[in-house]
Amino acid sequence: MDKQILFLFEKGLEELNISLHPTQKNQLIIYTDMIEKNNRLFNLTGFKSHEAILIDLILDSLSFLKTNFSFKEISTAIDVGTGAGIPGIPFHILFPHIHFYYLDSNHKKIDFLKMVSYQLKLNFSFFLCDRAESLGQNPMYREKFDLAFTRALSNLSTNLELVTPFIKVMGKAIFFKGSSYQEELSLSSHSFSLLNCHLDSISAIPIPFSNRTNYFLIISKSASTPAIYPRRIGIPQKKPL
Repeated sequence: MDKQILFLFEKGLEELNISLHPTQKNQLIIYTDMIEKNNRLFNLTGFKSHEAILIDLILDSLSFLKTNFSFKEISTAIDVGTGAGIPGIPFHILFPHIHFYYLDSNHKKIDFLKMVSYQLKLNFSFFLCDRAESLGQNPMYREKFDLAFTRALSNLSTNLELVTPFIKVMGKAIFFKGSSYQEELSLSSHSFSLLNCHLDSISAIPIPFSNRTNYFLIISKSASTPAIYPRRIGIPQKKPL
Protein backbone atom coordinates (compact mmCIF):
# COMPACT_ATOMS: atom_id res chain seq x y z
CA MET A 1 0.00 0.00 0.00
CA ASP A 2 1.52 3.33 -1.05
CA LYS A 3 2.11 6.36 1.17
CA GLN A 4 -0.88 8.28 -0.21
CA ILE A 5 -3.29 5.51 0.81
CA LEU A 6 -1.68 5.24 4.25
CA PHE A 7 -2.05 9.01 4.62
CA LEU A 8 -5.75 8.79 3.70
CA PHE A 9 -6.20 5.98 6.20
CA GLU A 10 -4.66 8.01 9.03
CA LYS A 11 -6.64 11.13 8.08
CA GLY A 12 -9.84 9.11 7.87
CA LEU A 13 -9.32 7.70 11.35
CA GLU A 14 -8.63 11.20 12.61
CA GLU A 15 -11.80 12.55 11.00
CA LEU A 16 -13.83 9.74 12.58
CA ASN A 17 -12.08 10.37 15.91
CA ILE A 18 -11.01 6.73 16.11
CA SER A 19 -7.87 5.65 17.94
CA LEU A 20 -6.62 2.18 17.04
CA HIS A 21 -3.85 -0.04 18.36
CA PRO A 22 -0.97 -0.36 15.84
CA THR A 23 -1.80 -4.06 15.46
CA GLN A 24 -5.38 -3.21 14.48
CA LYS A 25 -4.19 -0.62 11.97
CA ASN A 26 -1.86 -3.17 10.44
CA GLN A 27 -4.66 -5.76 10.23
CA LEU A 28 -6.93 -3.29 8.43
CA ILE A 29 -4.14 -2.39 6.00
CA ILE A 30 -3.45 -6.07 5.25
CA TYR A 31 -7.18 -6.69 4.81
CA THR A 32 -7.49 -3.77 2.37
CA ASP A 33 -4.55 -5.19 0.37
CA MET A 34 -6.11 -8.66 0.35
CA ILE A 35 -9.38 -7.35 -1.07
CA GLU A 36 -7.57 -5.42 -3.82
CA LYS A 37 -5.28 -8.32 -4.77
CA ASN A 38 -7.97 -11.02 -4.69
CA ASN A 39 -10.91 -9.03 -6.00
CA ARG A 40 -10.91 -10.37 -9.53
CA LEU A 41 -10.39 -14.00 -8.50
CA PHE A 42 -13.16 -14.02 -5.89
CA ASN A 43 -15.44 -11.32 -7.39
CA LEU A 44 -15.54 -9.54 -4.03
CA THR A 45 -16.64 -5.97 -4.77
CA GLY A 46 -17.26 -3.41 -7.47
CA PHE A 47 -14.65 -1.15 -5.88
CA LYS A 48 -11.37 -1.84 -7.69
CA SER A 49 -8.71 0.57 -6.43
CA HIS A 50 -6.98 0.69 -3.05
CA GLU A 51 -8.44 4.16 -2.48
CA ALA A 52 -12.03 3.13 -3.25
CA ILE A 53 -11.75 0.00 -1.09
CA LEU A 54 -10.32 2.04 1.78
CA ILE A 55 -12.99 4.74 1.63
CA ASP A 56 -16.10 2.86 0.54
CA LEU A 57 -15.53 -0.36 2.48
CA ILE A 58 -13.11 0.14 5.38
CA LEU A 59 -13.84 3.73 6.47
CA ASP A 60 -17.49 3.17 5.60
CA SER A 61 -17.58 0.30 8.12
CA LEU A 62 -15.58 2.16 10.77
CA SER A 63 -17.92 5.15 10.56
CA PHE A 64 -20.39 3.13 12.63
CA LEU A 65 -18.18 3.67 15.69
CA LYS A 66 -19.27 7.31 15.77
CA THR A 67 -22.76 6.17 16.82
CA ASN A 68 -21.30 5.26 20.24
CA PHE A 69 -23.00 1.85 20.09
CA SER A 70 -21.55 -0.31 22.87
CA PHE A 71 -20.05 -3.68 21.95
CA LYS A 72 -19.15 -4.48 25.58
CA GLU A 73 -22.15 -6.73 26.21
CA ILE A 74 -21.95 -8.42 22.79
CA SER A 75 -20.53 -11.95 22.77
CA THR A 76 -22.00 -13.31 19.51
CA ALA A 77 -22.61 -11.51 16.22
CA ILE A 78 -23.57 -12.47 12.68
CA ASP A 79 -22.85 -10.57 9.45
CA VAL A 80 -25.69 -11.46 7.06
CA GLY A 81 -24.76 -11.30 3.39
CA THR A 82 -21.19 -10.48 4.34
CA GLY A 83 -19.68 -10.54 0.82
CA ALA A 84 -16.04 -9.44 1.17
CA GLY A 85 -16.47 -9.32 4.96
CA ILE A 86 -17.96 -5.86 5.25
CA PRO A 87 -18.59 -4.70 7.92
CA GLY A 88 -17.85 -7.92 9.84
CA ILE A 89 -14.08 -8.11 9.41
CA PRO A 90 -13.40 -4.47 10.49
CA PHE A 91 -15.70 -4.97 13.49
CA HIS A 92 -13.96 -8.23 14.37
CA ILE A 93 -10.53 -6.56 14.21
CA LEU A 94 -11.69 -3.91 16.66
CA PHE A 95 -13.61 -6.28 18.94
CA PRO A 96 -11.69 -9.59 18.87
CA HIS A 97 -13.48 -10.98 21.96
CA ILE A 98 -16.74 -11.39 20.00
CA HIS A 99 -17.59 -14.67 18.27
CA PHE A 100 -18.25 -13.52 14.69
CA TYR A 101 -20.24 -15.57 12.20
CA TYR A 102 -20.02 -14.70 8.51
CA LEU A 103 -22.98 -15.70 6.36
CA ASP A 104 -22.96 -15.66 2.57
CA SER A 105 -24.37 -17.97 -0.10
CA ASN A 106 -21.30 -17.54 -2.32
CA HIS A 107 -18.67 -20.26 -1.76
CA LYS A 108 -15.85 -18.18 -3.24
CA LYS A 109 -16.45 -15.30 -0.88
CA ILE A 110 -16.57 -17.62 2.12
CA ASP A 111 -13.26 -19.15 0.97
CA PHE A 112 -11.76 -15.66 0.78
CA LEU A 113 -12.94 -14.84 4.31
CA LYS A 114 -11.33 -18.01 5.63
CA MET A 115 -8.05 -16.80 4.11
CA VAL A 116 -8.48 -13.39 5.74
CA SER A 117 -9.28 -14.87 9.13
CA TYR A 118 -6.20 -17.11 8.98
CA GLN A 119 -3.91 -14.31 7.78
CA LEU A 120 -5.11 -11.83 10.42
CA LYS A 121 -5.29 -14.43 13.20
CA LEU A 122 -8.93 -13.59 13.92
CA ASN A 123 -9.95 -16.16 16.50
CA PHE A 124 -13.63 -16.83 17.06
CA SER A 125 -14.40 -16.65 13.32
CA PHE A 126 -17.10 -18.97 11.95
CA PHE A 127 -18.19 -19.29 8.33
CA LEU A 128 -21.63 -20.20 7.03
CA CYS A 129 -22.27 -20.77 3.33
CA ASP A 130 -26.05 -20.72 3.08
CA ARG A 131 -29.08 -18.54 2.39
CA ALA A 132 -30.47 -16.42 5.22
CA GLU A 133 -33.95 -17.80 4.52
CA SER A 134 -32.73 -21.35 5.25
CA LEU A 135 -30.34 -20.63 8.09
CA GLY A 136 -32.86 -18.39 9.85
CA GLN A 137 -35.09 -21.45 10.28
CA ASN A 138 -32.24 -23.61 11.60
CA PRO A 139 -32.56 -24.10 15.41
CA MET A 140 -28.75 -23.98 15.71
CA TYR A 141 -28.71 -20.34 14.61
CA ARG A 142 -32.22 -19.00 15.13
CA GLU A 143 -32.37 -16.43 17.94
CA LYS A 144 -28.81 -17.29 19.05
CA PHE A 145 -27.05 -13.95 18.48
CA ASP A 146 -26.71 -10.80 20.55
CA LEU A 147 -26.15 -8.75 17.41
CA ALA A 148 -26.84 -9.08 13.69
CA PHE A 149 -25.99 -6.64 10.94
CA THR A 150 -26.01 -6.16 7.20
CA ARG A 151 -24.65 -3.47 4.94
CA ALA A 152 -26.10 -3.93 1.46
CA LEU A 153 -28.61 -6.75 1.55
CA SER A 154 -31.94 -5.35 0.33
CA ASN A 155 -34.77 -2.96 1.24
CA LEU A 156 -35.56 -2.53 4.93
CA SER A 157 -38.64 -4.79 4.99
CA THR A 158 -36.63 -7.62 3.46
CA ASN A 159 -33.67 -6.84 5.75
CA LEU A 160 -35.90 -7.18 8.80
CA GLU A 161 -37.32 -10.52 7.71
CA LEU A 162 -33.93 -12.01 6.83
CA VAL A 163 -31.86 -10.64 9.71
CA THR A 164 -33.99 -10.35 12.87
CA PRO A 165 -34.74 -14.09 13.18
CA PHE A 166 -31.06 -14.55 14.08
CA ILE A 167 -31.09 -12.24 17.11
CA LYS A 168 -32.18 -13.13 20.61
CA VAL A 169 -35.16 -11.44 22.21
CA MET A 170 -33.81 -8.03 23.31
CA GLY A 171 -30.97 -8.45 20.81
CA LYS A 172 -29.95 -5.75 18.35
CA ALA A 173 -29.80 -5.51 14.57
CA ILE A 174 -27.85 -2.84 12.68
CA PHE A 175 -28.71 -1.80 9.14
CA PHE A 176 -26.47 0.42 7.00
CA LYS A 177 -28.74 2.57 4.84
CA GLY A 178 -28.44 5.40 2.33
CA SER A 179 -30.42 8.60 1.84
CA SER A 180 -33.64 6.71 0.97
CA TYR A 181 -33.92 5.31 4.51
CA GLN A 182 -36.95 7.49 5.38
CA GLU A 183 -38.97 6.06 2.50
CA GLU A 184 -37.88 2.55 3.48
CA LEU A 185 -38.98 3.18 7.07
CA SER A 186 -42.38 4.43 5.97
CA LEU A 187 -42.89 1.25 3.94
CA SER A 188 -41.76 -1.03 6.78
CA SER A 189 -44.14 -0.24 9.64
CA HIS A 190 -46.10 -3.46 9.03
CA SER A 191 -42.86 -5.47 8.97
CA PHE A 192 -41.79 -4.09 12.35
CA SER A 193 -45.12 -5.12 13.84
CA LEU A 194 -45.18 -8.62 12.34
CA LEU A 195 -41.58 -9.34 13.38
CA ASN A 196 -41.89 -7.93 16.93
CA CYS A 197 -39.23 -5.29 16.35
CA HIS A 198 -38.91 -1.59 17.00
CA LEU A 199 -36.55 1.19 15.95
CA ASP A 200 -34.16 2.26 18.69
CA SER A 201 -32.23 5.01 16.94
CA ILE A 202 -31.04 6.52 13.67
CA SER A 203 -27.57 8.03 13.31
CA ALA A 204 -26.32 9.98 10.29
CA ILE A 205 -22.54 9.70 9.89
CA PRO A 206 -20.64 11.22 6.93
CA ILE A 207 -17.99 8.95 5.37
CA PRO A 208 -14.55 10.61 5.12
CA PHE A 209 -13.42 11.62 1.61
CA SER A 210 -16.87 10.78 0.24
CA ASN A 211 -20.04 12.67 -0.58
CA ARG A 212 -22.05 9.87 1.02
CA THR A 213 -23.58 9.66 4.48
CA ASN A 214 -24.34 6.43 6.28
CA TYR A 215 -27.67 6.23 8.07
CA PHE A 216 -27.44 3.59 10.76
CA LEU A 217 -30.73 2.08 11.88
CA ILE A 218 -30.48 0.20 15.18
CA ILE A 219 -33.35 -2.21 15.80
CA SER A 220 -34.37 -4.14 18.92
CA LYS A 221 -36.53 -7.26 19.12
CA SER A 222 -39.13 -7.34 21.90
CA ALA A 223 -40.45 -10.90 21.41
CA SER A 224 -39.63 -14.04 19.44
CA THR A 225 -39.93 -13.94 15.67
CA PRO A 226 -43.06 -15.80 14.52
CA ALA A 227 -42.16 -19.28 13.24
CA ILE A 228 -43.26 -18.59 9.66
CA TYR A 229 -40.46 -16.03 9.21
CA PRO A 230 -38.24 -15.92 7.28
CA ARG A 231 -40.31 -17.28 4.43
CA ARG A 232 -38.83 -19.63 1.84
CA ILE A 233 -35.96 -18.64 -0.46
CA GLY A 234 -36.73 -15.68 -2.73
CA ILE A 235 -40.08 -14.73 -1.21
CA PRO A 236 -38.83 -11.96 1.16
CA GLN A 237 -37.28 -10.18 -1.84
CA LYS A 238 -40.20 -10.70 -4.24
CA LYS A 239 -42.97 -10.01 -1.73
CA PRO A 240 -41.72 -7.78 1.13
CA LEU A 241 -43.91 -7.81 4.21
